[in-house]
Amino acid sequence: MIEETALVIDVKGSQALLQTQRKSTCQTCSVKAGCGTATLAKVVGRRSTQFAVDNTLDVQPGDSVIVAIDENALVQGSLLIYLLPLIVIMAAGMLAEFVFNTEIITILSAAAGFVLAMILVRLLLSSSGLKNTIQPHLIRRV
Repeated sequence: MIEETALVIDVKGSQALLQTQRKSTCQTCSVKAGCGTATLAKVVGRRSTQFAVDNTLDVQPGDSVIVAIDENALVQGSLLIYLLPLIVIMAAGMLAEFVFNTEIITILSAAAGFVLAMILVRLLLSSSGLKNTIQPHLIRRV
């Protein structure tokens, strides 16, 4: 399980709105003084993320909680969301290039492959039950 501390911002019905602070690993890096990423992280500053979860612990605004996501589900979801569209786009583009051998048809086919991939991802997420497992859930109050 991947765990993160969050602050409860609001509670509406059975949902709790949480806020987390994005953390940079630059603080523990030994080469942060000469790294462009560390400099960029200082400029951009700390950002927060808000998301809703099921309020299974009856938390109230102001409470600090631990939220978790299953690691395996996160990897499977990432592969589905990132790798499947890439494969479909490349396959559609290569097939169009092989069959038609014109640049505009190849570009349009790759774009159509992207749309098809997004539809496939949506269908697979809704039918597989993976959508529910990649949702963060409350573990405990801090």
